[in-house]
Amino acid sequence: MNRFIIIPISLVTIFCLYFPVTGIANDSASGKVSEGAVPTASPATITKNIKQTGHRKEISFFSISNNGSLAVTSDEDENNFVWDLKNGLLLREIGKPEAMRIRVVTAAFSPEASQLLWARNGKIMPVLWDVETGRRIGVLSSKEKGHSANIISMTFSADGRYIATGDIQGTVVIWNRADRSVVRRFTAHSGETRYLMFIPGKNELVSAGSDGALRLWGITGTEPLATLLKPSEYSVTALAVSADGLLLYAAREDMSVKGWMVSSRNLRSTLNFNNRQINSIALSPDNSLMALAEENESVLLWNIREGKTAWKSELNSSATRVLFSPDGKKLYSSGGDNWIREWDVKTGHLRKKFGGMSE
Repeated sequence: MNRFIIIPISLVTIFCLYFPVTGIANDSASGKVSEGAVPTASPATITKNIKQTGHRKEISFFSISNNGSLAVTSDEDENNFVWDLKNGLLLREIGKPEAMRIRVVTAAFSPEASQLLWARNGKIMPVLWDVETGRRIGVLSSKEKGHSANIISMTFSADGRYIATGDIQGTVVIWNRADRSVVRRFTAHSGETRYLMFIPGKNELVSAGSDGALRLWGITGTEPLATLLKPSEYSVTALAVSADGLLLYAAREDMSVKGWMVSSRNLRSTLNFNNRQINSIALSPDNSLMALAEENESVLLWNIREGKTAWKSELNSSATRVLFSPDGKKLYSSGGDNWIREWDVKTGHLRKKFGGMSE
């Protein structure tokens, strides 16, 4: 089959009908997850250079767009995909149609989901990419004010005007999205800048590092606006900001999860989940629930208002990322294997999983 370069759409359709890729998909009639075909996008949306329709290795990175329409995933086997999050359909492979093998270590969708910013392993210049065409728009680079070390974190501001990127040496660069110029460059941490998030509705950026520090920064200026966590031997392992910009939560290697009111900078709560490390935190749109990816192979939903566990689901390996859908009805998780799981927030039932390929 590798001898054929161009295949008519009608033949592609016939091939998909008679030779589906084995995997796991949602049975909409029963609501159960069953063996079947991994859904792939229609021929009109598939990039012709996609040779693999899912992950065989553990998913190392996962994120979704603000509007809940798209997801991006990557693995250490240099497979990087963009998905239709609603249907679990494969849309594009990052880096194609250019002939290159890359491993995406971090990525972020623009607020309107038309562009994707991503960084390759070992590279200092992130790539801005058009989602619809799969074409490169340009790179964020500055000889004097850009990065000199590998980029591992990035985020867009809620209004789409700014981009922030962080590297393994603790440097943060804030860019003007329109012309890709540098607005500000500063050292945020003595180690890796692991997490970056803009505060919705404010020109403020929160950074968390391997040095254990958690700080708030302005778009301009020379000093942090606030230091919520001082440097410590315990690295920050997770960070979340509420959709309304009111709340901020962070987890550390000391097994604690702390929450702050953003406006006052006051510590709101300190939680400890049975001495288990937290790998990811997500807040529901109404701030009533907090989802946690635990190192001990579970996804946990915590009711903030009632101060108790809503539900918990055990996995075969450690969960690494959790994210709510914009309407708060679905929760997505990744980690430990090659699948993205979609959970029903109200019941905790697994609705479906996608992104993987069965061996």
